[in-house]
Amino acid sequence: MRDRRRTWTLGGMGLIVCGVLGMLRSTGPGMPGVFVLGGVADLVYAVAVMLFAFGTTAAASVVARRPLGVTTMTIVAVWPLIDTVAVRLLPQDGTSLGAWTTYGYVTLVVQTGAALIAATQIARAGVVASRWCWAPLWVLGFQALAWAVPQIVFVSVGPGAIQSWADLLALVGTLAALSGTLGLGILSLVLAVQQRPDTVEVYRSA
Repeated sequence: MRDRRRTWTLGGMGLIVCGVLGMLRSTGPGMPGVFVLGGVADLVYAVAVMLFAFGTTAAASVVARRPLGVTTMTIVAVWPLIDTVAVRLLPQDGTSLGAWTTYGYVTLVVQTGAALIAATQIARAGVVASRWCWAPLWVLGFQALAWAVPQIVFVSVGPGAIQSWADLLALVGTLAALSGTLGLGILSLVLAVQQRPDTVEVYRSA
């Protein structure tokens, strides 16, 4: 259990750092160094998720190092970095609306699909305690709800009254983002503490 405890502690701390950096970035979008701050957050996130995927040992991997789980978690880990680079490379003058639209659909399909498969693999691997192994899927559900609510509000109240909902929608979006970093990070630390060093390790191979 020592390897699992170490892996989940380091990964959880990484996700918490991402959550803190994300809050700093959202509170000061016009501040100097925000781009650098975002890059650091994306890098830390990638390292943390990869650590969960591979673990310091196979028994510490949340997907038991199964190929599908590791592959999809790797995509989840590096996609924010890819997104940052792609957004800076795409034309910013408004002349390539088609390219932006295409990239938006690619991001939606790849990122959401990889996250959904990875969350399912975590639940099926049986490494995380059964009552918490579905937590990544809960987070995805909450994030999907946070995406859907603004669309519903926009259709329901119309563009003229949407401003009155701005603060609430911003809060929902922030909470959804933090659930995948700060929330899962705290949960990881709690689960790491519960791993007793003297407990016999049971590893379920693929």
